[in-house]
Amino acid sequence: MVRLEPVTSTNWREGLAVRAREGQAWFVAAYEPVLLVILAKTAVRVGGVDWWPFLLKDQTRTVGVVGVADHRERHQALTIFHLLIDEHQQRRGYGRAALQLLLQLSRRSEGCESLRLTVNPENVGAITLYESAGFEVTGTDADGELQMAKAVEPASSEIA
Repeated sequence: MVRLEPVTSTNWREGLAVRAREGQAWFVAAYEPVLLVILAKTAVRVGGVDWWPFLLKDQTRTVGVVGVADHRERHQALTIFHLLIDEHQQRRGYGRAALQLLLQLSRRSEGCESLRLTVNPENVGAITLYESAGFEVTGTDADGELQMAKAVEPASSEIA
């Protein structure tokens, strides 16, 4: 069963082994291991917001990493950053599973009305995945990345 596990002082080393395929790293972050980038942004509160670092786990195996920035105060949104599925685990449904877990997280987060992300316009595979999950392009940021968002309904309004 795939799950998001918060990065802690006891499990952070697991995420250091998560690597991009050759030629993909620049889509996700300027440096590797990507988890260190996420942890640095968490520590210094990039953008003046809280960051939540996660490992994506399948049973006991770490298959990916992701950072979430809490923009609820200003934008009623959570923002996905640096979603990376390990090079040896790609094309197995983990990216799609991660998006579903992040959507569930956003639904449970009080005051969250949307889940956002940015993506390099050349990363066609990621764009296709995000669009298939209901994300829509909302603009372009200063770095030329596509901005995408998906509206979320609070968990309490869902029919069981």
